[in-house]
Amino acid sequence: MLRKYFITLSLTLSFGYTLSLQEAINLTLNANHTIKEQEFLLQESQYIQKTYQSPFYPSLNAVYSTDRTNRISSQRSKKTSGNIGANIQYNLFNGMSDYFNLASYKSLTKAQEHQLQSTKEDIILLVKTAYINILRQKQNVIVAEQSKALLEEQRRESAEFYKVGLIPKNDLLEVEVNLNNAIQSLLSAKSNLAYYIRNLERYTRTKISAENLIELALHRPLLEEQKLRTLMHQKRSELLYLDSIIKSKEYLIQSAKGNFLPNVDIIGDYTYYGEDYKLSKRANSYSDETTLTLQVNLNLFNGFSDKYTLESTKVNKLSFESQRIDLIEELDLQLFEALETYNLSLNAYKVALTALNQAEENYRISQNRYKERIQSTSDFLDAEYLLTQARSNVVLNRYAILQALAEIERITQTQQVNY
Repeated sequence: MLRKYFITLSLTLSFGYTLSLQEAINLTLNANHTIKEQEFLLQESQYIQKTYQSPFYPSLNAVYSTDRTNRISSQRSKKTSGNIGANIQYNLFNGMSDYFNLASYKSLTKAQEHQLQSTKEDIILLVKTAYINILRQKQNVIVAEQSKALLEEQRRESAEFYKVGLIPKNDLLEVEVNLNNAIQSLLSAKSNLAYYIRNLERYTRTKISAENLIELALHRPLLEEQKLRTLMHQKRSELLYLDSIIKSKEYLIQSAKGNFLPNVDIIGDYTYYGEDYKLSKRANSYSDETTLTLQVNLNLFNGFSDKYTLESTKVNKLSFESQRIDLIEELDLQLFEALETYNLSLNAYKVALTALNQAEENYRISQNRYKERIQSTSDFLDAEYLLTQARSNVVLNRYAILQALAEIERITQTQQVNY
């Protein structure tokens, strides 16, 4: 079913239909090899975890042996003998080390799950950034084309004025220089757009056209730093990863303490004895033997190995706790910076919209005054530059808001808006 979806989506894109941000994210998550690597590592961890369950099952072995001696005794009538048997052993108690080792590795597997999710969230932010870059650059191309069109119109008017002697040649040259600069800016904008498209194609592994991307609505939610910080502390995968690691280390500490306690095993043995390697029945002695043994082992001294193993595990846990504190401080700073960028972009966007209205009015007035020859060529060029700059600032700050929201969603690992 999933394969049919992606085939349909690929055909849809090929025939020029739209691509949403969520579709781009889905394509990337299913094609990214870094994510596949983390998924394989998670599978490996899950298999290793199962090996830690084996001590809770009995151990069963079958044994066959044969030997030859140069002496015959009352226990054996032939120089060759053989035996076959089975051994079953079950651990009753080993200081709970098996239990805590299993619990420790379960926490490590959980940590690997958080590592996988962290990788996915990083990839999602990369896709969002690439998608937003294309949308922004599309608008930059439009602004550059508008600037070029305005200057081409001004060049035509200036050429007519020059022909009839209303302006000197250097005024015409000034317009032509600005037009050539606008053409250079347009070429650069198109080149950047092509790069951003290729970048998103690299993530999605799908051919993309800028015209097919669905524009993102501009959301401006009111964000509270304290609420976002709480969400970040609860949901951020990197923090949950360290929490699982620390929990794993705590279980290892308990496991290490089990080394100071006795080890209790129950052992059952059955052996069948034969006169030769063919296991022929013995004539002068019993043929089989069954034993049941309760075995208690307690280490009295091993060079302080258990003591230092315990201490090293405790210190290792402390190192991860310190790492967690440092990460929280770093994430708090990232959140503060992202919120500052978001609020700055909101305010700058409002100012840019006002400035755009003013620049459009200023250009209209300057154009009329230029046609009536009561304004200089340089002043008219300044009006065109201010209009282009105002349009660029609107584009810049609009998509800066979207980018800031994407980064806040990554930092807090919670969705703030519907794209």
